[in-house]
Amino acid sequence: MTAVGLERGRADHDSLLGETRTWPVVVQLARRSVVLITRLPSAFIPSVVFPVFLILAFSGSFNGLRGANAFDNAMSWYAPLAVIQGAAFVGVGAGFSANREIESGFYDRLLLAPAPTVSLLLGPALATVLRALVPLVTVMVVALLGGAAVPGGALGFATLTLAAMGTALIHAFWCLGLAYRFKSQRAAPVMQIGVFVTNFLATAQVPLHLMTGWLHSVARVNPMTNVFRLGRAGWVEDVRWENCWGGVLALAVFISLSFWFAWRGLKRMIP
Repeated sequence: MTAVGLERGRADHDSLLGETRTWPVVVQLARRSVVLITRLPSAFIPSVVFPVFLILAFSGSFNGLRGANAFDNAMSWYAPLAVIQGAAFVGVGAGFSANREIESGFYDRLLLAPAPTVSLLLGPALATVLRALVPLVTVMVVALLGGAAVPGGALGFATLTLAAMGTALIHAFWCLGLAYRFKSQRAAPVMQIGVFVTNFLATAQVPLHLMTGWLHSVARVNPMTNVFRLGRAGWVEDVRWENCWGGVLALAVFISLSFWFAWRGLKRMIP
C-alpha cells in the first residue's frame, strides 16, 4: 500500500471516529438540557405560558378585524405568531443556560473534555428543537380548541413546525454566541430584545398591506416576515410554494449565519 493510501486510510478512520464520538456526546448534552427543565422549571415555563397568553390576548383584541380585508379567523392568524414566539424564547433559554454554566465554571470543564468542540453547539441545538415541541403542541391545542381553522391540513402543521424549529435554532445559536462573548448574565437583555425586535417589526400582528409608515417599510424587508408567511401558509389559506420558499430561504441563511457566529465565539473560549 502506498503512503498516499495509508494517509487516506488514516483520514477516513479519523473521520469515522469523529462521527462516532460526536453524536453520543451531542445526545447526552441534549438529554442533560431537557432534564434541566424539571430541575429549573422557572427558566422554561415562560416559553409556554407567554405564547398561550399571547394567542388569547391578541385573538380576542383583534377579532374585530375579521372581514376588514385582514383575516377570516383571528385565532388562525395569531396561533403561528404564538408558536414562533415561544420557539424563539426556547432558543433564548439555551443562551441563558450557557450563561449560568459559564459563570459557575462548569463550561470550562466541558471545554477541557475529550470530545469534539462542535458537540457543545449541536447538543444545545438538539435540546432546543426538542424543548420547542412543548410550546408548539400546547399552542396548537389551545388554538384548535379556540376555533382555529387549518385550511392547509397536515401541510399547515408541517410548515408551522418548520418555521418554529428553524426560529428556535436561529435564536439558540445567536444567544449562545452572545453568551460566549459576554460570559455573564449581562447578555440576557440583549438576547431578549433581539426576539422582540425581529418578531414585532415583522408581520407579527397584522398583514403587511394593513401597515403604514416606517413599520411597513421595515416589515417589508425583515426576513421574519417571510418566516411568518411560511408558518401561516396552511393556517390562513392553502399551502402554496410562493408563500413558503421565502421563509425556507430565510431560515437556511440565518441558521447558517447564527451557527457561524456561535462557532466563532466558542472557538475563542477554547483554552
